[in-house]
Parts: sequence; C-alpha cells; structure tokens
Amino acid sequence: MDGDKPASKCGEFFESGDGKRWLDGRFEQVGGDLEELLDRIGYFAPDAKRVLVGYPRLVPEDTTKCLTAAPGQTELPFADISKDALPVLDQIQKRLNDVMKKAAADAEGGADFVDLYAHTGGNTACDGADRGIGGLLEDSQIDLGAKVPWYAHPNEKGRDIQAEQVADTVEQILNR
Repeated sequence: MDGDKPASKCGEFFESGDGKRWLDGRFEQVGGDLEELLDRIGYFAPDAKRVLVGYPRLVPEDTTKCLTAAPGQTELPFADISKDALPVLDQIQKRLNDVMKKAAADAEGGADFVDLYAHTGGNTACDGADRGIGGLLEDSQIDLGAKVPWYAHPNEKGRDIQAEQVADTVEQILNR
C-alpha cells in the first residue's frame, strides 16, 4: 500500500481482491500452524493440558480515546497511525484472536483458549490511566542505555490483568 493513501483504502485493500486473498492466506496458515503445534504437543505429551493464550485488545471500540496521550505521556498511544486506520487494526486483531480460538477448538482432543481480547477491552493502549498496554512510543521501564518504548506490549497493569485471566483458566482446567 502507498503510505500517502488514506487509511480507508488500506481497509478496502484487505477486504477485497489481492489484499483479501493475501490476508486470508496468512490467517489460514497461522490457524493451521497453531493447530499442528497443539497436535504435536498432544502427541509428545499426551497428558499435558494444552492452553493457547490469545492477544490482549490493543484498540478500543471508541477510537477517539486514541487522540489523547495517557497521563504523564507526550506521545499518542498509536503515534502517527491515523485514527481511521485503527478500526482496521482492531478488525485484523479480532480475526487473529478468532483464528487462534478455532485452532484450539479444532486441535485433536481440543485445547483451552484464554480469550484476552474479550477481557481487556477496557484496558487498551488508549484507555489513559486504565491502559494495560503501553503506547507504541511510550517509554517502558526497560532501560538499555536509553528507555525502550513499549511498542504496544503489556505494561504492569496489563501484565497483572492478563496473568489473572491465564491463572483463572489454568485453575479451572486443573479442577475439572
């Protein structure tokens, strides 16, 4: 895609023609690879309880929240990514989550899926003080001679929210 075209064109590209075929192929490959991985784990460790963890939600439903920097920050959560492109990013992320969920369900013997996307909608990168994801260029706590940006990875709050979801699922599995 040409960087000078509006974000809506990017969305259109992935919804039809070559772009849709390319994206569909990538999702099909990811789903197949994950299912194969889960099957192999089941083969080599037949007593293992397999758990696949999805990704947390990055973009909120209300993308206008992404037009304000988080408290104490100077960068917007998604830097210079257009507000119009954020729904496209969210749709792709939601689809990836659905592909992962299906791979867990379709794996031989099934696997459990932790749906972080469904449980982190109020803690996206654009949720200000409630964010569980650091902004793309927001300084993280990692210092390698200079602060390393979060690059849309979980911050402490997000880590704790996600860990609780995973721990709850594992506890449920062990208590079956």
